[in-house]
Amino acid sequence: MERSHSEIDAVIVSEHDASGFQESPVLPRICVGPARALYAGPGLDLSPHLNVATTIAVSLRQPFDLRTWTKRWSWSPWRSELICVIPSQTLHHLKSPGPMAFLYLDPLTDRRHPLSKTDLLRGRESVRLVGPRISLDEAFAAFGLMPHTPRDARIARVVLEIERQPDAFGRLQDAAALACLSPSRFRARFDAELGLPFRRYRLWRRMATVMRTVAAGGSLTEAAYAAGFSSSAHLSSTFKRMFGLTASDLLALGVAIDVSEDKVLSR
Repeated sequence: MERSHSEIDAVIVSEHDASGFQESPVLPRICVGPARALYAGPGLDLSPHLNVATTIAVSLRQPFDLRTWTKRWSWSPWRSELICVIPSQTLHHLKSPGPMAFLYLDPLTDRRHPLSKTDLLRGRESVRLVGPRISLDEAFAAFGLMPHTPRDARIARVVLEIERQPDAFGRLQDAAALACLSPSRFRARFDAELGLPFRRYRLWRRMATVMRTVAAGGSLTEAAYAAGFSSSAHLSSTFKRMFGLTASDLLALGVAIDVSEDKVLSR
């Protein structure tokens, strides 16, 4: 049985653990590319959250603890990890006492990369040697993540337009028209190509606009409106559901935001 958003929100709200970072001389960094993103820096003590993009969680020092929400409507036991892949749309809870890196994969071109445990551990070692100052390109190269060509050019065309105008396409029908597909066919093809519903992917791209606006000196209110949110409060609640802390809490820690034009495919 599928979990509704209201049921997932109830699970998130019911957890009262405060989110934050452990004290560290290294400031957190976020690198934002057109379709990929990277966090590197102090470890996180986050509220449970539902990731959109498939995420590689990498311990840069000691293990972190992770649990996931199961199909039996309960949390799995906590487990200790050095590195793991968190599939998209996974409600999870992660706590780390040490520095971390999170690689957020491009849902369109990265999702068909199978990574073995050996691949993950080898990649972790490369990332760990560079440390929290690792760049977006270095992090993805450590795991051999080279973008694949999209299978459906119609869906790729819509994705490219979403990247150009993340606050556009408020109606799925408009995106379907750009792809020259019926709404029902577009919905099915989009989900098959990206492994995500259209509206969830669009929300992910709008978060990139938030980070870009803030990196350019804009306030969170300005970033919220630039990304198509109704208010900064709407952005704050959405950001916390997706990342486990509010955008204002993250910025208060002095996070550095690097915007890059990584060479993801011309879709």
